[in-house]
This record gives sequence, structure tokens and C-alpha cells, in this order.
Amino acid sequence: MNEKLRKARNMIAHFRKSISTKVVLIILILVLPLNILAIMLSHTAIDAMTEQAKLSVTSVMENYITELQNRMEDAGYLLWNMKNEDTDGTILARQAGDEQYLAAKVRFYHKLLNNMRMADGADGYFFYMVNLDDIIVWDSTGANKISGEKFAKGEIEKGITPGWNVYTVDGRPILCMFVNIRDVIYGGWIYLDNITTQLSDDIQYKQSVFSFDDKPAKAVKNGMATEGKIPIAVQSRKGNAWLNATLSKSEIIGGISFIYLAMRAGAFIALILIPVLYLGISNLLLIPLRTVNNAQKRLQEGDLDYRIKENASSIEYQYSFKSFNQMARRIQTLKIENYEKELSRQEMELKNMQLQIHPHFLLNTFNLLYTLAQRNETNAVQNVAIYLSDYFRYLFRSGKNLELFPKEQRLIEGYISMASLRYPSSIEAEYVYDPEISFVRVPPLLLHNFVENIIKHVVKQNNLTHISLVGQYENRTVTFMVMDNGPGMEKEEIAALDERMRRKDMDGEHIGFSNSLKRLKYFYGETADITIGSEPGMGTCITIQFPYDLEVQNDTFAGK
Repeated sequence: MNEKLRKARNMIAHFRKSISTKVVLIILILVLPLNILAIMLSHTAIDAMTEQAKLSVTSVMENYITELQNRMEDAGYLLWNMKNEDTDGTILARQAGDEQYLAAKVRFYHKLLNNMRMADGADGYFFYMVNLDDIIVWDSTGANKISGEKFAKGEIEKGITPGWNVYTVDGRPILCMFVNIRDVIYGGWIYLDNITTQLSDDIQYKQSVFSFDDKPAKAVKNGMATEGKIPIAVQSRKGNAWLNATLSKSEIIGGISFIYLAMRAGAFIALILIPVLYLGISNLLLIPLRTVNNAQKRLQEGDLDYRIKENASSIEYQYSFKSFNQMARRIQTLKIENYEKELSRQEMELKNMQLQIHPHFLLNTFNLLYTLAQRNETNAVQNVAIYLSDYFRYLFRSGKNLELFPKEQRLIEGYISMASLRYPSSIEAEYVYDPEISFVRVPPLLLHNFVENIIKHVVKQNNLTHISLVGQYENRTVTFMVMDNGPGMEKEEIAALDERMRRKDMDGEHIGFSNSLKRLKYFYGETADITIGSEPGMGTCITIQFPYDLEVQNDTFAGK
């Protein structure tokens, strides 16, 4: 019983002294109510603005639908009147096919054309005499009437759907009516893209999308919710047609002003509470943190015998004090080893720096600048100069051992662009990277060295060389491939190059391979490797692979 009581008291004491507990209590007391208020205000404001936007857009859409229905009614009345009240229409309906029919057809065409100009009905009409397989087509928009003829005949052959329905002709949405009366099929169509374009111009929300369909828009599409989208649908009372709209929720709520007022009010309250919050945090966090910082400073100044003797007010900092003391003792025992390792690293970096600044690289670059200057190609000269500036800045000014890969990629693209000036129409580059590659850190000029090797040994004038760079991240492993379609190498050449690359005392030609492998193993361990694949006439592929945990590596470099 006493043992259980002692354990319970220890747990309570641990909970009471824990800085996490104290910080959580402060957040709950001071911050949580403000957050709840802000969330409630934001939801209320968003709902209100969303509903207001829906009502506004719906009202405009209803006006357009009403105007469209009026055009549909006018078109239907015009067609009925021409078919049943006009003498030439009656002659056409008999479908005699004689001279009287032909003359009536001409007159009927021009009558309807004149009526189209006076009435705001359909954009196009057609009359199809079934027995004669004869069709008359009008189109007031100047569009190709042959398309309208093919569409009307095609729908008649498939079997028409009476009334107004939504169709697509030559990629344009239309609302078309079919009427079948005693072997005469007639109808008309209205182009809907003109309506949606005008509607988009009238609506204040520029990200809105309007369309016509035979069914209403829904908040769920293909079984999945359309996140951030607000659907609106207005049905025409005539025919089977829906005017649909999709609004962007982010655009609608982007102008909420009173939410900012609430945020300001919250900030003002937080400002008043800053002294209280500072006193609490100072006792809980800042004073112990200063103790740790002072100890680290003493350690950096060379006082390896310094240890933290104070007792912390929180158990987490007590653990930090204990860890610091253990680290200081460990540093003392590893001092010589770390110095030797640092010297080895500096020696390797010096070799890499010497490797990059090849005399032929500088001479070729200056010759290229001279040639471009003689040609008065000012833009090209500027691009080469900028590339050299970026190259040496990246080489000399970077204080990091590893750089994010996008910096390496920009330097590679600049180098290939510069090389393309020297070898016009002879280089084609392709880059295929997994999205995670953007967050991978690599030794500077790691891939650049292999691209430079391709330009030096493979690229020839008037002979197109394709260079591909591929980056993959899978199962906590990074794989880069640098490929070309050059002449390739025999198996013996590959084996010799691989053997030279893995020698520790490598010097002279192809030192870049050896240096790159050493740097990989230095930064990523012995499992990192470089392999060479090639076949005569099939090109060469350099594969660089090393372990890389994105979450752990990014945490490691977050403060650098």
C-alpha cells in the first residue's frame, strides 16, 4: 500500500512540475477562449457571405434563364407560325418536289431570315422534309451552316427527343428544339457559350464557372465532395436545361473585413496580457533556458570542465541539464577524434573545390564570352556572366556542407543553357523529379559534376545529345540518375572506371567520380553508392543512391 501511494505521489509531483502541464494550463486559460470566439465569428461570417453570394448569383442566373425562356418562346412561336400560317410553309409541307416547291423553298428561306433579324429568338433554325430528305438551315451568327445541317440530320437519324434539350455541336454547347409534325421536322438552336461568357462578365466573382447541362450541379462529384466549391443550379421551365454555376469559396470569403476586426481585438487583449504571460514564461522557460545557453557558451569558449549544478524548476529542464553534463563529458573524450575528422572533412572539401575549377572550364567559358561579345549577342553574354557569378557564389559562399537540391538544379540548368550557346541545337535536357526531391539536401555540385562530364566527353557539334536527370524518393532512399544517349562504354571500360572510382588514393582523370563517392559515404554512410551503367551505342547512366529520411534530415538542418 505504501509503495502504491509513493508511486502515486511521484506521478502527481511529475505532473505538477512538468513544464508541458503548465504551458497547457496557460494556453487553456488565456488563448483558448479567444480562439473559440475567433472560430465562431469566422464560421458565422463565412456562412453569411457564402449564402449572400449564392443568393446574388442565383438572382442573376434566374434573370438569364428568364431571358433564355423568352427567346425559346419567341423561337417556338416563329417556327409554328411559319409552318402553319405561311403559304410557302404549307407548300413545303406537301413535299411535292416540283417547281412550285423549289420556288416556295427560296421564298420561305428569305422570309424566315428576315424574321430572325427582327425577333430575338433562336440563333439558328432548320426545316427538314422527311419524304424528300431535304433540309433548310438558317444561322444568324455567321457560323458554318453545314455543321448545323449535319447535327440536325444526325439527331433525326438517331431518333429525336422532342422539346428543348442541351447538345454539343463542334465543341459548342447549344440548346436545341425538335418538333415533328406530319413528316416535317423543324426546330432551332441557341448557342449557350455566348450566354455563359456574358454571365461570367456580369458576375463579380472571377473564379466562377458557368455551364449548361441536362442535370443540376451537385456538391458531390463522382462520389467525392468538391472541396472549396459552391454549386448553384437554376432550371429552365421550358425544356430539359439547367444553368449551373460553381463558385470558389476562397474568393467569396476573401474580403471578410469584420473578421480582421475580431483578430485585432484578440491581439489587443493578448497585448494587455503580455506582462502576465511573460512573467510566467520567464520563470518556467527563460531562466532555465539562460542557464543552458550560458553553459553552452562556456563550452564553446573551451571550458570543457564546466557542468550545470543548479536544480531546474521543471522536470524537462532537469533532464536537459543532465543531458548537457553528459554531453560535455562525452566531448572531452572525443575531442581528438573530432579534430581528426574535421581535418579529414576539410581536406576532402579542398579536393572538391580544386576539382571544380578546371582550367579548361574557365578557358572555354572565357572563349565563349569573347565569341558572343564579337557577335554582339549581349543577352547571351549577360546570361553566361550571371551563370559564372551563380556558380562561384554557390561554390565559395555557401557555409553549409549540404544544400537543398533546387539550388543544385538551378545551377545545372544554367550550365546546360551556357553549354547550348557553345553547341547550338546539340543539347536536349529532360528533368523528372519526385516532389520529395525538392526537400533533399545534397553535397554542392554533386550532380553538376556528372552533367559537366557529359558536356566534356559526349556532346559534339551538330550531333544532338539527350541528357536526362531523374530523381526518386522511395522507402527512405534517394536515387538520382544522370543519363545520356552518347556512344556508351564497353564492359571493360566500366569495370576500370568503377575500380578507379573506389580507390582511396585516386588522382588525375575521373577524380570527380572518386570524390563524389567519398562525399556521399561521408554524409550518408557506407550504404551510399554510385554505379555506372553503359552499353556501346546505348548511352551511359550514372546512378547515385543514398539513404535519406526526409523527416529526420529536415529536423536536423532546420536551424542551419
